[in-house]
Amino acid sequence: MSVTARVAQIRHWLNLENLDALIIPSTDPHNSEYTPARWKVREWSTGFNGSAGTAVITKNSAALWTDSRYFIQAAKQLEGTPYKLMKEGVEGTPTIMEWLEDELEAEDTVVFVGEMVSISQFEEWVTSEKLHFEAIEDPFDYLWSERPALANAPMRIHYEHLAGESVASKLARIREAIDLSEGNYLIMNDLSEIAWTLNLRGADVEYNPVFLSYLLVYDKGAILFVDKRKLTPEVNEYLQKTGVKVRDYSGLKYFIADHNDNGQYYMFPQTISYDIVHYAERLGVDYDVIECPVEAIRMIKNPAEQEGFRRAMTNDGVAMVKFLRWLDENVPSGQLTELAAEEKLNALRMEHPEFRGFSFAPILGYAANGAIVHREATPEDNSTLLPKGLLLCDSGAHYRSGTTDITRTIALGPTTAEERKAYTLVLKGNIALSRCVFPEGTTGLQLDLAARYAMWQEGYDFGHGTGHGVGSRLCVHEGPHQIRKNVRPCTLVPFKAGMTITNEPGIYVEGKFGVRIENLLMAVEKEKTPYGHFLRFETLTLCPIDVRPIELSMLNEQEKAWLNDYHAQVRQQLMPLLDDAADQKWLEKATAKI
Repeated sequence: MSVTARVAQIRHWLNLENLDALIIPSTDPHNSEYTPARWKVREWSTGFNGSAGTAVITKNSAALWTDSRYFIQAAKQLEGTPYKLMKEGVEGTPTIMEWLEDELEAEDTVVFVGEMVSISQFEEWVTSEKLHFEAIEDPFDYLWSERPALANAPMRIHYEHLAGESVASKLARIREAIDLSEGNYLIMNDLSEIAWTLNLRGADVEYNPVFLSYLLVYDKGAILFVDKRKLTPEVNEYLQKTGVKVRDYSGLKYFIADHNDNGQYYMFPQTISYDIVHYAERLGVDYDVIECPVEAIRMIKNPAEQEGFRRAMTNDGVAMVKFLRWLDENVPSGQLTELAAEEKLNALRMEHPEFRGFSFAPILGYAANGAIVHREATPEDNSTLLPKGLLLCDSGAHYRSGTTDITRTIALGPTTAEERKAYTLVLKGNIALSRCVFPEGTTGLQLDLAARYAMWQEGYDFGHGTGHGVGSRLCVHEGPHQIRKNVRPCTLVPFKAGMTITNEPGIYVEGKFGVRIENLLMAVEKEKTPYGHFLRFETLTLCPIDVRPIELSMLNEQEKAWLNDYHAQVRQQLMPLLDDAADQKWLEKATAKI
């Protein structure tokens, strides 16, 4: 069924139900960034498969809102469909509410699936006094005839020597952060927070090692609501030893109904679904919506987690060196494609015995495709790699000890002056952020300037964030902190030692090329002076940065020294792990002094 036919089917359903508009977000009941296949209803209804976007369908019109990472991709994927692309953050783009008020009449009914919208998102959306908003039960079992079933992958233990902290200790810290005295309950629905708290991992969501569940924490224990078929004998025994009780995944509402008449007080996180909160309201339950304390606790990586990142980066660096050498040797044939390169990189990562999956879909964009920030090659859109220009390669993996996220832009042959200028400006930004020394408490909003300063002087900029946190053998995007130029709660989080952050400035020239260079950093202690407690960044990623597209005249001596020092570290760490003399020779050349 085409996208146009799906929209027509949804409109037919709206007419049958006497409704006027349907909002379709990208999330699931757990407010996940990457959703299980069952809840990819926005992708099914629009054909757009980016990770962020909200679709709205009325009886006569349809639109999709997404951010700058996906403008080019969304424009291509929505072409020929009923949807109009709405570019978030671009002047003149209406909000969803503004658009709905223009499209609909007073008192028209706008609906959304209650379990797919968080309470915070609901409060952000519903600002219109003109329209009537209503939560509904999920209609997509009816509309989507081949809708996937709920994921049901087995869970595994993330052992304490890797996690660096016991479940008992984590639960105690959660209880200390909020008042969980007798009769108080904290409901957790964020899958990564539950996995972190219980030192468990799963495979219910593509690229994210999490499992569908809710976790209830109270003064004397915790209850995990999960499909018991996921529990291997080992995991079942482990949960019994930790004192965590298990109930069925669908049992949370039943628990609330059974525990609401004896002074119980519920604390729901801002990510909880509107459906759960509305259910509690109907029961007359005493509750409040709070910030779950887990994000703030886990953002400081403990020594075991820090060492796990370093080990994962070493594993990944070996695979990347082998891939980059293979690329250099095979591109001149003119026979390679983006997908062939992706398959080779995937295969090299999978060779490592600690490999546990990919942390996101690889992004390989050659030439003009590199300007599509989050592009995924497909058999229908798969460019041949020619021995000229730039290839942008953004990829990552989960290993037993940690998670990686790396971008390298590679010269496949001769490059233009414009490509070299853009590449060097991006490199200057990456180096500037890497070299930052800053007082503890500095925010991502303040640090962002370092990455953009050089390119701003030349009139370039990029729309996505400069950096995001990365989970410890968890999700590749982890809050609460980010580095970006926009004033948001995530950019105002103070940096402390032990926090991880990516460093990924870029420049994208539509129709020509894209450049991004990304390393993972960790904030570490620098020194204490009479003027404050200063931190610096340790670069965790171990992989050569291509020197061939650099316009050397644009680098100062400090920048050259940083790059030479970084390459010396890469060479020292990776050379002993390469058993192929050809790989060793390639690494020696790739990390030679400039």
